[in-house]
Amino acid sequence: MTDQPSPLAIILFFLFVGVTLGISFFLGRQAKSSKGYFAAHGQIPWFVNGLAFAGDYLSAASFLGICGMIAFYGYDGFLYSIGYLAGWIVALFVVAEPMKRLGKFTFADALDARFGSRGIRLAAGISTLAVSIFYLIPQMVGAGALIRPLLNFPHYVGVLLVGVTVILIVVTAGMVSTTWVQFLKGSLLVIFSAVLTVLILQRGFETEPNNQHTFMTLGPFSDSNWTNELVSHEEIQGQTIIPAEGIWKDQPFVRTRQMSSDRITVWSRDPLDKQNFILREGQMITTRSDGKVLVAGLPIGTGPGEATLYPVGRVSRLPNNAQKTGPLGLLSFFSILENSEIMLWRKK
Repeated sequence: MTDQPSPLAIILFFLFVGVTLGISFFLGRQAKSSKGYFAAHGQIPWFVNGLAFAGDYLSAASFLGICGMIAFYGYDGFLYSIGYLAGWIVALFVVAEPMKRLGKFTFADALDARFGSRGIRLAAGISTLAVSIFYLIPQMVGAGALIRPLLNFPHYVGVLLVGVTVILIVVTAGMVSTTWVQFLKGSLLVIFSAVLTVLILQRGFETEPNNQHTFMTLGPFSDSNWTNELVSHEEIQGQTIIPAEGIWKDQPFVRTRQMSSDRITVWSRDPLDKQNFILREGQMITTRSDGKVLVAGLPIGTGPGEATLYPVGRVSRLPNNAQKTGPLGLLSFFSILENSEIMLWRKK
């Protein structure tokens, strides 16, 4: 994040917001009835609806959430996004299409038309509010998190800006403005996502981009004699094993200290079978009681006597110990990603 906000970024942001609100107020004149407000008179073209769905799916929470899922769970986190997309298709055919045939605008209206029960209407209303609140929270948090590095505004300012803008868009013209605004956003996201996809496939994977640190995997070691085997390992010459005491006791981690610099390395102990295991190098970040942040037991930074926290979620080892892949096709990209080692985040 820069110390001073970028005037160009601020101008472009408010220009986009102004255009969006202008479209909303212009289209608001078309929403003169409940059908116009909730269903846009049924006159939205199919391709506009499709891109609007894409824009709704590619939200701030989706982008940041999937990045977080990959950082925590690797390839499995990526698969979550595929399941989320499949859920849209199920909702379209199981919920949206029957509601359209009933001529109703909301799920609560459809239930009321079918059962005529006040209890069902009340339950539908409460569940709608509950789901909306828990859905909006990550959306607003994500919006504030994106505004902060983009415009250097405080987090709460980003939340307020986006929140007020969304409220105005929805209130002015309902589904008419919402659909067209999502169409605009979806079109931009699809175009730039396609450009990024092509660039990423052309670049491929690298395990040491810009001479970054390469995380090691040691072993296998036997449970009965692993301490002697580890101390004598050529990759960690000059390091000693830190006893597992306090909160580290009975945890699947091994810590070593570099005698020359006091740098601490954390190794994740991953079993191979009942008697053998391997050690995967990780990194440790600690916040002391005085608020000072340490990485690998050293102050965070890039200067002498300091340590850097390396990115989480990046590929640390490629199949066959390759250093880089070069340009990739779409299927080969996923195949290599599935069979690579990814730096994950594990909270102790």
